[in-house]
Amino acid sequence: MSFVTLILLGCIGSHVPKEIHVFDSPTVVRSTDYKVLGKGTGQDSAFYLLGMFPVTKAPNVELAMSQILEKYPTGKTLINIKIQREDKAYFPLGLVTVVNVTADVVGQQEDPSSSTNQKESK
Repeated sequence: MSFVTLILLGCIGSHVPKEIHVFDSPTVVRSTDYKVLGKGTGQDSAFYLLGMFPVTKAPNVELAMSQILEKYPTGKTLINIKIQREDKAYFPLGLVTVVNVTADVVGQQEDPSSSTNQKESK
């Protein structure tokens, strides 16, 4: 019975969402004078040989968050953060753990007229 369960759980390419976390913001946003610049996603992953032995470093949530901010140079912080961790089993080779982060990027909207005024004054 347990052997059949092991075979069913270890199908090639299967994935199981494990954890989902939702956060308002990684930092305290004290002002309401911000604009949502856009929505972004980032991800990081790790591979475990036979599901137990780490081959790469553990998935890093902060790295996935920084990938989102890289896409928006004027972005200051993230809000409405959703972090999802899922495991993808590749029987019998190993297990890939993936961390997906989705969030809204907020910051000061840059005015095109203010940037040209600064360039002209220099």
